[in-house]
Amino acid sequence: MIACIKGKIYQKEANAVIVMCGGIGYRLFVSYQTLSKLEKDKEYFFHTHHFVKEDRNELYGFLSSRELSLFQKLISIGGIGPKTALAILSPFEAEKVESAILEGNTNFLVKIPGIGKKTAQRIILELKGQLVKEEGESIDIPEEVYQILLNLGYKRKEIDKVIKELAKSGIEGKSVEDLLKLCFERLSPL
Repeated sequence: MIACIKGKIYQKEANAVIVMCGGIGYRLFVSYQTLSKLEKDKEYFFHTHHFVKEDRNELYGFLSSRELSLFQKLISIGGIGPKTALAILSPFEAEKVESAILEGNTNFLVKIPGIGKKTAQRIILELKGQLVKEEGESIDIPEEVYQILLNLGYKRKEIDKVIKELAKSGIEGKSVEDLLKLCFERLSPL
C-alpha cells in the first residue's frame, strides 16, 4: 500500500495530477481544493489512499492528513465511493464539511453536486459521532497515529480527546513515535 508520495508536479489534469517521484509518474486523483493549491514543477508531499478493487487501482492524494482522514471516513459509508467522496471535498475545505456534518446541516451538503437529501442525512448520521469539533486552530497529526491506535482497539472519540489535550502542550513537529508515546501515557489501558 502506498501511504504517501513526495515529488514534483509533472502535469495537472481536470481532477488529477501526475507526480514525478524517483523517475516514475504517479497519477493522483485530487479534490479541486487541492488542485487549486498546486503549481507545476514544484515539489509537494501527499498523504495518499490506495484504492484497489477488481477493476480499479487508483491513488488519491491529499495535502493534509485531516483531508485524508475525512475522505476515508466518507468512503466507509455504504454507497459512497472514492469519486463521490472526492466530489464532497472538492468545493469546500475539509473543515467546512466537518462543521456541516457536526451541525447536522443537510442544506450545506445537498449543495454539493451528486449529493441528495438522503445521502446527506446518511453522511451526518454515520459520521457525526466520529468527528470531534475542534475549537480554534485545527490539529493536523499524521493519520498513521490514528490508524495504529485504532488497530490496537482504541476508540476514535478517545483518541481525539487525547490529541486535543496534547495539542494544548504543543505537538507540532513531533515524530509518529513521539506522538504515540505521548498518547499511550494518556490513554486508558485496553
